[in-house]
Amino acid sequence: MKILIAVIILLMLFICPGVQAATIIYVPMDDRPVNLDYVLKSVKAAGHEIIAPPIGLIAGREHSGDVQQLWQWVLDNSTMSDALVLSSDALLYGGLVPSRTHLLGERVLEERLQRFRELRTKVPGQKIYVLGTVMRTAKMSVGATEPSYYEKFGPKIFRITAIEDKSGNVGISNSEKNELKELLMLVPPEYMKDWRSRRAKNFQINLFLLQWVRDGIIDFLLFGRDDSSPFSASHQEGSHLEIAGKDLGSNHYLSTPGADNLGMSLVVKAINDLSFSLPFVKLFYAPGAGGDTVASYEERPLSETILQHVLATGGLKTDWTDKPDLILAVNTPKSGITAEASGSENITKAKPATKQFVLRVISELDVGRRVAVGDVAFANGADNALMNEFSSKQVLDRLAAYAGWNTAGNTLGYALGQGMLAISTPDPLRKNVLAVRYLDDWAYQANIRSQLINELVYPRGGDGLWLNELKPLLTSEAQKRIRRFAGRHLWPINSEAIDVDFPWNRMFELRVNVR
Repeated sequence: MKILIAVIILLMLFICPGVQAATIIYVPMDDRPVNLDYVLKSVKAAGHEIIAPPIGLIAGREHSGDVQQLWQWVLDNSTMSDALVLSSDALLYGGLVPSRTHLLGERVLEERLQRFRELRTKVPGQKIYVLGTVMRTAKMSVGATEPSYYEKFGPKIFRITAIEDKSGNVGISNSEKNELKELLMLVPPEYMKDWRSRRAKNFQINLFLLQWVRDGIIDFLLFGRDDSSPFSASHQEGSHLEIAGKDLGSNHYLSTPGADNLGMSLVVKAINDLSFSLPFVKLFYAPGAGGDTVASYEERPLSETILQHVLATGGLKTDWTDKPDLILAVNTPKSGITAEASGSENITKAKPATKQFVLRVISELDVGRRVAVGDVAFANGADNALMNEFSSKQVLDRLAAYAGWNTAGNTLGYALGQGMLAISTPDPLRKNVLAVRYLDDWAYQANIRSQLINELVYPRGGDGLWLNELKPLLTSEAQKRIRRFAGRHLWPINSEAIDVDFPWNRMFELRVNVR
């Protein structure tokens, strides 16, 4: 049977060997660069048309998206596209952060949910792809990305749900039972009620979306398990949703770790589906724990989640072919434990395992294979040793794609998505896309961000959560340092053509533009 399936796939690829130009209507979950700018530029560089709503309608740091106007925009523009890729968080709650903080009633949410039916009636022949999230259970949160009480009580709320989830899975000890009782007394009941009520509404909405897939209203649904942990409310809900959607099959429903990778992944899947293209993806890990690694902010081994990411971008993970469309090289920590990129462990000197990994990447490139690197050795930034080794071996401009930022899920979704788009991206534009990732993930996230915080933000009494009056100084200094970094590490590049800004008025997000 497997041989027959493989033959059918090969025939499909022979009949439709290339990715055809597509036009996509895209509604992101918010206006952060990874959800908007970087997706649009990557897709356009690959020769496709992607149309997003006016920026004023999309959620920003300090405002929710205009749900009513977003829906009207979708309905007005829907017939202009070959497929629609829509964020349910944007179209139901107003964005990702509003999905965690809203005070919307069930009736309002259900009325908004019915708009998907209206859309299906208007575009009966188009595919509708929807991305949503399982509401995260953060261990802690600051900067107004959760309800205000979460800054103080978030760690306790996380621990409550972790014990509750563990109790329903493997059981808990008497000490954990006592801990749970104590924690529930320490968190004001009105806060727990507010938090649980919102979770219950969002979970019910996600069940409705699964039913919309069964009813043919939605063609493909992708849920992101946002900042999940082995035991948490997010893990508990994600497990229930997987069971609830099991009958749909992976050709209609998937769930992957992460949130900010969802737009990139699903847009690329839509493009591949429209072209009847099924990219073959072959992967290998750095020496060490490899696929057994359970990355920070995730609850499952990479060997399980990578398969989901490949399917979510419209590809097929294969081990048997010698001519894959894409090699995914996954840089994992030898120990299987992912530390923070801003920490002291992120050194620049490459160890033997890193050197071996780089040599394997070079060997794949030397025989003409297209390689995307998913750098998940650290969370929230690149592996300095890996990147310096790539730089010294003059590999940086040869990769099809690279990602090494935030969570492992976000990184892998981006590496796969941009790697598949690289198949049809002209070489100069591919290098432009790569430069943005190197300067954001490596230069800024792994290095310059902490430098600026320690040298400029803290000494001036700031905290990095709200830049405000420090923003002009930080923007100027970040741009100067990133341009210097580019001149030192990247291929001959006009560093003066690199601009940066802080679109969310905080240190965590930087927008890099290479003109």
